[in-house]
Amino acid sequence: MSGQPVLTARGLRVVRGEPGRGFTLAVDALDLHAGEVLAVIGANGAGKTTLLRALAGLEPGGGGRVQRATDRPVALVFQRPVMLAGSVAFNVRAPLWGAGVPRAEAARRASAALTRFRLEALAGRNASTLSGGEMRRVALAQAFVREPGVLLLDEPFDDLDVGTREALTLDLRSALRDTGAALGLVSHDLGQALGLAERIAVLVAGRLVQVGPREQVLRRPATPEAARLVGMSNLLPGRVVARGDEGQAVVEIAPGVRLSSVSSAPVGASVVAGIRPEDVKIDVGRGATPIVGKGRLLHTLSDGALVTLQIDWGGVPLRTFLIAGRGLGHTLRPGDPVSLAIRAADVHLMLEA
Repeated sequence: MSGQPVLTARGLRVVRGEPGRGFTLAVDALDLHAGEVLAVIGANGAGKTTLLRALAGLEPGGGGRVQRATDRPVALVFQRPVMLAGSVAFNVRAPLWGAGVPRAEAARRASAALTRFRLEALAGRNASTLSGGEMRRVALAQAFVREPGVLLLDEPFDDLDVGTREALTLDLRSALRDTGAALGLVSHDLGQALGLAERIAVLVAGRLVQVGPREQVLRRPATPEAARLVGMSNLLPGRVVARGDEGQAVVEIAPGVRLSSVSSAPVGASVVAGIRPEDVKIDVGRGATPIVGKGRLLHTLSDGALVTLQIDWGGVPLRTFLIAGRGLGHTLRPGDPVSLAIRAADVHLMLEA
């Protein structure tokens, strides 16, 4: 863990609409630690923005409590930043109005924030002329000019092109390292969140179903819903039918289609076998001995960097990735037979409800 908790939520509850018919956010416990990045992942409508607003103290009347264990402020950056009429420098300095910060100190902080987010050249420009990426930079500068102990970001990279997103991620990471602020961000885009996150919280229909270190959540999601949200797209219902020679659980997915898993699930248990697509290895069968069986390539889809392959394995669909333009990613065609290899350690079993 990066440090001591600087923001804690206990028994948090926010109700919108009529009880039983509206939306309810219910979070038993959630902590943000000094110097860490926590990403809250969830589908649209899961309650991510509501959770962020509750952590910032902007949801009055809800149950539970949010406590801050730092003298530094909590700064919230909304998904769509709003600029005041005036220059970029004026907007960056605005959060210090009425905060009792001496003029010289306010000028120093504003200058540092402009430099930190590479806005010096834009300092005199009218904020109404900024692009979306430039507005995001100004919004972050506005947050850091307050020297926050906790920073809360709502979809911070939404609608940004890849180059702008990568540059802003690097600048934000540097700012967090220099200031030691805790960051809580919410996103529906896993790839964007993973560029920063050390811990992941998975929000499904207003409830946290899992909170843990990044790799633990990615590779051992608590539920099939959480698995889908963190990119474990191969979710195969089955039943544990035996224990292997090394004590592994043997799962039957379909007649003649079986997998082994390093799992303690009992024989007879109904399970969902989760496999990350990158853990499905393929070969064209040139003398290699497949670990799990043979399949046939159904179709491919390339984004120029990766090729996504959809494979039929005895009636069971599997998805995997290859590097585009190299090796099998360049030569495989729909209809080609492939050999499949999946390690037991990469098969994660979740008990069906």
